[in-house]
Amino acid sequence: MSKVVPETGDFLPWNDPAYIANPFPWYEDARKNHPIYRSSDGTYIVTRYEDIVKYGKLPSLSIVDPEWVPPGPWKVLSKTVLFMDPPKHTEVRRRTNKWFTPKLVNRWVEASKDFVNDRLNELRSGETFDANMLLGVGPTHAAMCSALQVPPHGFEPVIFSMHKTMAALAANASERVNFEAAEAFEYMSNRVSEIIAYKRANPGDGMVDALIKAQDEGEISEDELFQSLVLFWGSGGHNPSYIVSSGIEYFARHPEVYEMYRSQPEQRTAIINELFRLYPPELSFARYATEPFEMLGVQINPGERIRFIIDSANRDDEVFPNPEALDPTRPPQAAQNISFGMGAHQCAGQVISRAEVETIFRVLTERVASFKLEGTPLMDNSDRSRAYVNLPVSVQKLS
Repeated sequence: MSKVVPETGDFLPWNDPAYIANPFPWYEDARKNHPIYRSSDGTYIVTRYEDIVKYGKLPSLSIVDPEWVPPGPWKVLSKTVLFMDPPKHTEVRRRTNKWFTPKLVNRWVEASKDFVNDRLNELRSGETFDANMLLGVGPTHAAMCSALQVPPHGFEPVIFSMHKTMAALAANASERVNFEAAEAFEYMSNRVSEIIAYKRANPGDGMVDALIKAQDEGEISEDELFQSLVLFWGSGGHNPSYIVSSGIEYFARHPEVYEMYRSQPEQRTAIINELFRLYPPELSFARYATEPFEMLGVQINPGERIRFIIDSANRDDEVFPNPEALDPTRPPQAAQNISFGMGAHQCAGQVISRAEVETIFRVLTERVASFKLEGTPLMDNSDRSRAYVNLPVSVQKLS
């Protein structure tokens, strides 16, 4: 049986502003007409749900960049799980997973609850404020800092630094974007150096203390300690805050859904699942073949890159009927969204992310009657990620 010759083209136009603003028409066309194709840089692009689920977690696919891939700004985290395959990945991840058990997570998210209550105490009904920063970034960063046992202050420059680092993951990141990402990593690295110095002077029993002890006892290197803390501290508020802000914007535009969320607690898990499906903060993931295999009739050779489009899969109408709608009545046995990735490299922070979202929304249902958009949200999007810069909102408070 002869192999299929893959189409070559840029059916997902990474740098087109119209695509970045609304990629869904392009996704639909790719799923129907170009389910696998080779982009102009040689990367294979896969967009259908069933194909991503089938091939995206193959053990022979690696997350480690081959030698032909130029080193980018994210290489400063080369000694973290982001750049490791099993079994090393499993070993390193086990060291931090114990800090994100459901029991401990419930303890960390108390910081999110307190942060939201404090901000609502300061707000007046009808007052315009940035819901992304005050109800998304701040409380999720506070929860991660609670796990790390470090002060939560100064989170605003952290999230904007993360925006710059995420931009460097775009398919065609420019030299300027890479330069700004390197500067952002340098800023976060300097902050983490201060955190380590603070914890050595003020020891406790948090995650940072445990990692410092592991380094002192020779279990991990100084680089592994440092890079792990940059990863967790820097990214702790990035992805979950996007889900929170997406939910608040959706509730403002669809007050009937917020009323359902408030008045029908049994629907809350389903609504949150739909928010995760509709608004993944990271839109794709890349893997590299380590051995030859066939995908949809196309021969994939060792060293070749495949990019799996999560954002497209989550709105595949063959799997999720009426995919643009937030539908809490989707049956439990329906296919799951893949916003947290899959296989060995599923998001390490998904337990705390979900708990943060649930906790923040629970506080809001107790204290906020309704949300109102007070302007157009400002976004920092690329073909690879999405983030809010500003979400102007007012609330009508219950208390």
